[in-house]
Amino acid sequence: MKKMLFGAALVLALFVFAAPAAAQDGEYRQQLTKMLDKSGALASADVIMDQLIPAMKQLTAKEVPADFWDSFRAKWNRKTKDKLVEIYVPIYKKHLTLADLKQIVAFYESPVGKKLAAATPSMTSEGMQAGQQLGMEIAREMMQEMQQLGYK
Repeated sequence: MKKMLFGAALVLALFVFAAPAAAQDGEYRQQLTKMLDKSGALASADVIMDQLIPAMKQLTAKEVPADFWDSFRAKWNRKTKDKLVEIYVPIYKKHLTLADLKQIVAFYESPVGKKLAAATPSMTSEGMQAGQQLGMEIAREMMQEMQQLGYK
């Protein structure tokens, strides 16, 4: 009988302590989503699609209709944002508290935060292009040096 009471008490304790943790996880996710949205990070997901779809169009059969690409883009714009939040929650939780996120959201609600958020997608796109150019430059130089050393 004592074992049953102890077991019941243990289960009850788990529910009592797990509920606030689950609520906090939900609040953390909500706050992170708000921060990623206000920062422009979720809008940067659109930049990924802007670059991915034209590349895929070139690689696929030309008979794929435009409405496929439009439908695919719409579906993945939503899915990408949800998946990014899902991916980021455990990463951000290792480095930032809920209180930190609330302060960051407050920053992004300020005029300079809004300016930064509005510029983030363009800066991301420009940064990706610059990074690709740098990667090509590095690859060219690597190939030249390998050829000079007799490697093919």
